[in-house]
Amino acid sequence: MKVTQVLCAAGPVDAVTNQALACRKLFEQWGWGGEDYSAVIAPGMPRHAIRHLHEHRPGNGEVLLLHYSGYARGLESLFSDRHRSLLISHNVTPARYFWAHEPVEGVRCELARGQLASLGAGMGSLAGVSEYNACELRRLTHREAEVIPILFERGSLPAAEDGPGGDSSPTVVFVGRLVPHKRQDLVIRAFAKYHATAPDARLVLVGTPLSPAFGEQLRELAEQTAPGAVTFAQGISGEELAQVYRRADAFLCLSEHEGFCIPLLEAFHFGVPVIARDVGAIGEVVGDAGVLLGPQDSLDVVAELLRVVIGDPELRSELRERGRRRLDVYEYSRTAERLRSSLEALA
Repeated sequence: MKVTQVLCAAGPVDAVTNQALACRKLFEQWGWGGEDYSAVIAPGMPRHAIRHLHEHRPGNGEVLLLHYSGYARGLESLFSDRHRSLLISHNVTPARYFWAHEPVEGVRCELARGQLASLGAGMGSLAGVSEYNACELRRLTHREAEVIPILFERGSLPAAEDGPGGDSSPTVVFVGRLVPHKRQDLVIRAFAKYHATAPDARLVLVGTPLSPAFGEQLRELAEQTAPGAVTFAQGISGEELAQVYRRADAFLCLSEHEGFCIPLLEAFHFGVPVIARDVGAIGEVVGDAGVLLGPQDSLDVVAELLRVVIGDPELRSELRERGRRRLDVYEYSRTAERLRSSLEALA
């Protein structure tokens, strides 16, 4: 069997790109052939890993797997009337979050929903990485869409117990690209309120900024509200990220839009208690393994929850155990088998 994967954009620190590479690893284990292509390839992406879409030549018997994450030129002609094809939606961020910061990105997001609906009409089958994404596909295409979650290979992560262990200072962490909809500004403001009662506390934000200007805005906010207590990190290694998690006392996510949020699973793996806003697919991924915030919960409530979660050993222990159990829902072999079944049905 030959599976050709297509991405809208590929980059060295992109979550969707990493998913495609994880899928390719699986396909090779199953003895399947095929190559991977992308409409856009960011600088720093190894040339041999993913080729540009214009290099693709249709092959007899190939199954096409499209990892959809945003508007890209040329997809309509490639996927017109393609019954041996599977579209997996990794989510499209609403354009409103980008107009004030990166209008070009806003245009891409605005175009993406129309393209997603158009492509979905002619694909062999549809799926979302979460029920939240699958529901959006159903609304856009008026077709059925299954759920094929993110491939989360827990065994490939560094061990949670390795390293020097926790820091004496309470540490709050959030991992994710620095972009408007992930609301790192609210994370900083909520942390600042907590920091006022815990002056030795630290906040670590890991992620690449949308733009230098946007990153600078967040840094200025951090210095204004919690001077010297907020650290920004980007381009770090897997082991360095593991150390961030190992030293963390709480994972705080105040995103307003998430189609999955892989760092939640990473936090569960490393035993970090999770506090998160229940929006998008967050509640679906977290289940009963974290403290979920409602729309009425203020930053004062968030700060108080940080104090309670970090300061209560029994609660922390319970959340750690629930997080580890929650990972069973996203067990690697189960997700791999679901993906395999969908692709084999097309072949």
